[in-house]
Formats: sequence, C-alpha cells, structure tokens
Amino acid sequence: MLNVQKAILLKVSTSGESYLNLHALSADDGSFYCLKRIGKKAAKDRPDLFDTAEIHLETAKVGTTQFVREYRTINRRSKIGQSYQTLQYASEYANLLSHNAAHMPDPAVLFQLAERTFDAFTERDAASIVSLKGIYLLLLGEGYPVRESWWPQIPENLRDATKQLINQPTPEEPTQEILEASEAIRENLTRWIKRETEMII
Repeated sequence: MLNVQKAILLKVSTSGESYLNLHALSADDGSFYCLKRIGKKAAKDRPDLFDTAEIHLETAKVGTTQFVREYRTINRRSKIGQSYQTLQYASEYANLLSHNAAHMPDPAVLFQLAERTFDAFTERDAASIVSLKGIYLLLLGEGYPVRESWWPQIPENLRDATKQLINQPTPEEPTQEILEASEAIRENLTRWIKRETEMII
C-alpha cells in the first residue's frame, strides 16, 4: 500500500550510485527519510532541495526503509539557488528544521510555517530578514519564551529595528541599514537559542 505525502525537501544527498537520500517534512508525518532511485535519463521531476512535492512512498518488505515510487513536484523553489546569500540562509533554516522537527509536537503547523518561510526566501530579496522571522516564529510556535526571555535582553540600539522586522511584513526592497540590523538581531537570537533552549542550531 502506498503512503502519499505532500512534503518539503530539507536535505537531498546521494546514497551510493543508484539512489538519492531525501529528508523531508510533511504535515501528516512530520520529519521522515526516504530513498529514490536515480534514473539513467535526466528526469523532469528529479527531487531538488526546497521542493514541495507529492511523494508516493512504499515501505521495504524487510525493514522500515521507505522508497519513492512516484515523485511529483508541486512547487520548485529554484530561485533560492540563484543567490548565494539566500541559498545559505535557506539551507541553514532547512538544517534547523531537519535537526529539530522530529521533536516538535505539531507537524501540520510546522509544515505550514516552513512553506511560508521558503516561499518568502523565493519572493523577497531579504534573506536575513526572512531567516530571522522564520526562526522567531518557529520558536514562538513551539512555546519557547522568546517574548518573556529574549526580547528584554535585546541591545537597546537594536530594539526598534527588532520590533519593525518581527511585527511588519518583510520589505521588498530593504535598505542596507535594515539588512545589517537584521543580521545582528539574528545572531543575537541564535546565541539565545544556544544558551536557553535544547534546539540544535
């Protein structure tokens, strides 16, 4: 019996000469791994990082390994790879999800947030801001005390920018000043995560 999942690809790597190892996130099952055979010809729907896809899975007769029987791309976010900085921030966000998704209780909410964030990486030329908001909303959704614990210790010179970046839509054409502020705020939040949470980052 096939298990059909709508999922986002968080990691794609080769497994031997014949398979791709896919680490994906779905609204139904959360984080999962599967293997897809690599065809000899270049396939139209060859899995790519950050794809949202419909994946038809079949479990091996022996063991629990899941194999991809059909893969249909729903949303290919190839634009992310056209900017090194955007690719770097999006990959870091995907790694954050892949390391921690298995321990998060509501895969449907997590999947929805992941889709919105990767779409924003595609649509906005402001990767550091998208990353900051994605991480903040992830922490907030998982119940971490970011408002109670992180906000009060933000440096005074970054507080106005933090309120603007977190509470307002991501600007389409951000200034260099606001981009630099977003990077500093993101670094500050990352230090807080390492100090105050058990998340792997």
